[in-house]
Amino acid sequence: MKRRTFFKLAAASGLAVAAPLGIRRALAGAAPYEGPYFILIHAAGGWDPVYLCDPKTNPALNRLYGAPASAGSIAYAPVPIDPVALNLPAEAGPYLMSNQAFFEKHGPRLTVVNGIDTSTNNHDGGTRALWSGRLEEGYPSFGALAAATRSTGNSLAYISSGGYDQTNGLVPVTRMSDLGALQNVAFPDILYPGEADSGRFLPAAAMDRIRKAQDDRLGVLQGGQRLPRGQAAMNELFLARGDDEALAKLVFPADLIELPGYQLSDLQNLMQQSQLALAAFQAQVAVAVNLTLGGFDTHGNHDRDQIAQLAKLLYGIDFLLSEADKLGLGGKITVAIASDFARGPGYNGDSEYDGKDHWPITSAMFIGNGIAGDRVVGSTDDDQYAVPYNGTVITPAHVNRSLRGLAGIADHEVVREYPLPGEDLPLFG
Repeated sequence: MKRRTFFKLAAASGLAVAAPLGIRRALAGAAPYEGPYFILIHAAGGWDPVYLCDPKTNPALNRLYGAPASAGSIAYAPVPIDPVALNLPAEAGPYLMSNQAFFEKHGPRLTVVNGIDTSTNNHDGGTRALWSGRLEEGYPSFGALAAATRSTGNSLAYISSGGYDQTNGLVPVTRMSDLGALQNVAFPDILYPGEADSGRFLPAAAMDRIRKAQDDRLGVLQGGQRLPRGQAAMNELFLARGDDEALAKLVFPADLIELPGYQLSDLQNLMQQSQLALAAFQAQVAVAVNLTLGGFDTHGNHDRDQIAQLAKLLYGIDFLLSEADKLGLGGKITVAIASDFARGPGYNGDSEYDGKDHWPITSAMFIGNGIAGDRVVGSTDDDQYAVPYNGTVITPAHVNRSLRGLAGIADHEVVREYPLPGEDLPLFG
C-alpha cells in the first residue's frame, strides 16, 4: 500500500491526517519502527469497575452477583452473561466474553489498577486526565508523546479512532473510521481491492505518470502560496502526497471482521480498528494507536447496558491479543484500557431500569510488554472511595508517569516540557 493513497482516505472516508500547524516540513522518509508498540483502548462514557475488576458486595453498589470471584491474585465481578437478558440477539452470544473467561485467560499477564482518582465527573476532563495525566487542557496524550519521541519525523506514528488524541503540534494524528473504505481508497487503480485477482482501471505505468503530474503541480502550488491559511492547506496536501514508500509493506487482512446484527456493529468497528492497528505495526509505520468502544454512559438500564458493553469490550480485547500473538507481535505490544471515570457510588433510583451516574474513582487495566502479570495495585473501600496506595492516592498523573517510564521516554527533552506531579509508583511491577 502506498503512503499517498493511505492519506487520501483522510479526505474521502473518515481517515483523517491532521497536520499540526507547527509542522511545516516533510514528515517522510522515517526509518522503519520496530517497536515497542502501544495500544490505548478507551471505554467511552464511563465504565463501572464494580462490575469488572473492582468487585463489591455492598448491595447499594451491586445488584447482580454475590461474593467476588478471583483468578490468581485478581478479584473480579462474576457477572452472568445472557445475551437475551442483555437485549441482544441469541447469535450475539459467541461475541460476548464474561469476566470469568477474560480474567482466567489473561490474568497471568494482567495488571489491574484500582482506586484512581480522576478528580472529575466531566467526560472530556476525565478522558483528558486518564490519557495525558493532566485534568486541565494543554497536554498531549501519552500516545502522541510516545509517537513523537520514539519515531521522530514519522507522519503515521500516531493513529486514532477516538478518545483523547491531542498532540500539541508534536506529531500528526491519523484518524481512522472505516477499514473497508480504507481499502477502496488506498488502491484507486484497482477495481475491487478486496479481491486478489481484481483488474485495474489503468495500467501501473499510467498511474505513475498521474502521480508525477500531481507532485509537479503540488510543487507549483506550494511555491505560489503566501497567506497562512493557504500555506497550511498546502502543507496538509503535501503530507497527503508525500513518501510512497513508508506504507509499501502494509498488508490488509484477507478478511475484515464482520459480525451478525446491528447490535454488534460497535464491536465490529473495534475489531476492525484492531486489524488496522496490527497491520500498521507489521508495516513498522505506527508507534501508538487509540481504539475506542462507546456505550458506557449508562444513566439508565445500567445493569443491562453496562454489562453488554463490558462483555463486548472484553471480547474485543481478547481478539486483539489473540491476533497480535498470531502475527508475532504479542511480545512487542503494550495495551492500556481505561475510561472517562467510573459510575456510582450507587444507583440513581430504585427501579431495575435505573442507572448509575458519574463517579471520579475509577480503574484501569494493562497487559503486554513491560507489564507484570497477576497483579492488583490500589483499591477502594466498600463505599467506592479510593484507599491510598503506599500512602498515596493514585491519580492519572501517576498512571501516565508509569506509562512514560515504561515507554522509555520520561527523560526525553520533549516530554520534560510536560511535567506531571507526584512520585513514580511501581504500578506495572
